[in-house]
Order: sequence, then structure tokens, then C-alpha cells
Amino acid sequence: MSEKVVPISDKFHYIGPTDGDALVQALSKALSGSSDTVVEYEKALAGYFESRHAIGISSGGAALSVALYAAGVRPGDEVVLTPTSPLCTVYPVLAHQAVPVFVDTRPDNFGIDLADLERAVTSRTKAIIDIPMWGYPTPAIELRNAAKARGIPLIFDLAHSHGTKLDGKHLSAYADLSCFSTHDRKILATGEGGFILTDDDRLAEVVQSYRQFGNLNGKDLGLNYKLGALQAAIGKSRLGLLDGHLQSRRNNAERIAADIRNPRVKEFTVLPGSRPSYYFMLLSLGFKDNRAFIDHLDAHGIPSDIKRYGCKTLYKSPLLKPWTRNCPNAEALLDSITTIPVHPNIKAEQVNRIVSAINSYEGV
Repeated sequence: MSEKVVPISDKFHYIGPTDGDALVQALSKALSGSSDTVVEYEKALAGYFESRHAIGISSGGAALSVALYAAGVRPGDEVVLTPTSPLCTVYPVLAHQAVPVFVDTRPDNFGIDLADLERAVTSRTKAIIDIPMWGYPTPAIELRNAAKARGIPLIFDLAHSHGTKLDGKHLSAYADLSCFSTHDRKILATGEGGFILTDDDRLAEVVQSYRQFGNLNGKDLGLNYKLGALQAAIGKSRLGLLDGHLQSRRNNAERIAADIRNPRVKEFTVLPGSRPSYYFMLLSLGFKDNRAFIDHLDAHGIPSDIKRYGCKTLYKSPLLKPWTRNCPNAEALLDSITTIPVHPNIKAEQVNRIVSAINSYEGV
């Protein structure tokens, strides 16, 4: 391409129409993590996600750390997760001095392969983490049943999955503990922040205690993982925009999917009865050199998380090599996909540019 291409941004930054008023109102009250502003935000989250409990946490990574503790994970215990997850998911496992046990994905989905789960689970397995990458649902009901049959707590890392649904329910309904990030790049954004959803009263009590120094009672361990009131105010303000933003993402994804003519490109598998959040749109690729296609899109100003982060199975990272385990489906999956931005700031002209770039590629 001879002329300079302006890249399409994959970052969705917005200011809600009530953000300013919400911040001013919050500033007139206490600003700590136990303030009324945080409590009101938690109630709004619980209502939106139809969860018994919502607990604000200082970040998505902190939410995973708190959930692991609440699930009973202690040093030396094993935690099962897929190697297609981000480093952000496995680092809290290491911080707890637990042992990550990588299990394979399904061939065409980021969900845990149940046959491999059977091989990986031992008497030391204290938690299973499922990670629906880029907001595409995993077979959560089957995994929930498998975890329950073994008496192992199921944790979802839903950092990409605000609004993702399966069989009409939020994906969080199928886990014992569901962890969300509200980092500035996430679908519901508060700059930094996160929250945990659970329907279990006992787990909620442990989460509440651990995130505030174990209530400083001298008996229970805990750290300060509370969410500040200003982030909570922004979160509550923007929660009312979430459905509209999700619809915009779906509309953009549907337009792209409908206009793809390249026979080696299609949308990633969407499970029957499910609704992705479309944190990013996923494309399944069938070229001899899929990375060349990703480079082609990049040359047209279309970014990819696969290229940005050099996505590879986690055990190929130097820090995680000691826990290498053969996961052929996961490796093949990451080699056969790319991401496309479809956030609400994507314009019609940019949708057309994405479709044109996909259809113009002549590689085999």
C-alpha cells in the first residue's frame, strides 16, 4: 500500500453523560471502599447480572486472587486452567504459591476439554478456572456439572465477558465465583477496578473479609483489595450504557460476518443458544500461513491481539516452562485465529475497510 494508513483503534474510550455528576456526588461522601457509593454500585451490579452477591474489588487480577483464597487455594495446591488464557490469569495462581495445571481446550472453543480435565485432576486440585477469551462463551453448563461432581470450586475469569450469555443467563450464573475486570480497556470501564459475583453466601462472606484485611480481627488473613468510591461512581454511571454498547458491538460483528467472502475466513464458533460480548470479534482462519494474513490486515490498519501480545500457550513463556503440559488443541486454536475490533466507536467506513481487507487477501 503506497499511502499511509491510519490504524483503526482497538481501544474503546468513552465518557458517559452522567459521569461528571456521579463523580461530584461521590466527592460529597466518604471515598473509601466501604462507602455508600461502593455499596450502591455493588447493588446495581448484582441487579444487572442477576447475582445474589456482587463485591467490588480493586482490579481484575485482585479479583482472581481473592476468589482463589475464597475457594480454599493454599500454597502447594493445584489450580486447573487452560494455557490459552492471558498471563494476567495465571499470575495470581503463582502469587498464592499454588501449582498451575494446564489442561487442553476443545478443538474449536476456549472451553476446557472434559476428557483432559479428567486426566489432570488430582486430590490436590482445589480450583478450576475457565476463561472465555474475547467474550466468546465456553460450554459452561457441562463444565459446571463436571466440577460439581468432583466437589471442586469453579472460578470464571470474565474480564472479556461483561454481558456474555448462555441459554439466556449471564455466564457468571454457572460458576461458584466469577471475576471481572473494569480496567480502562474493558467493556465496562472504571479506569482500574473489578468485581466478583457469587450466589454462595459463605463464599461472599470470605470474599468480603479477605478484601478488607480479614476484617482486622486477628484471626482471618486478608489484604486491602477494596474498590475506591470514585471508580464505583463511574461504574454505576456507565452500567446503564452497557446494553447499548453490547448491541453496537453485535451490530458491527454481524455486518462484518455477513460480508465476508474470503472462503478461508469465518467467524469463530458461537455456541448454540449463546451471545458473545464481542470484546473483540474472533475470526477462524484456514490459510497455510495464518500469520501472513494477520500481517496483511495490520498493513491495512486493522490491529490484532494475536500480533500485539504474540499470543502463545502459556507454558511457552519462560516463567511457566516448568509446568509445560501437552495441549495440542490449544496450540492449534491460537495458531488459527485473529481478533477484529468491533467496539461502539468503529465507524461504518471502518467496517467496510475491515471487510475489504479480509476479502482482498489472496493467500492460500
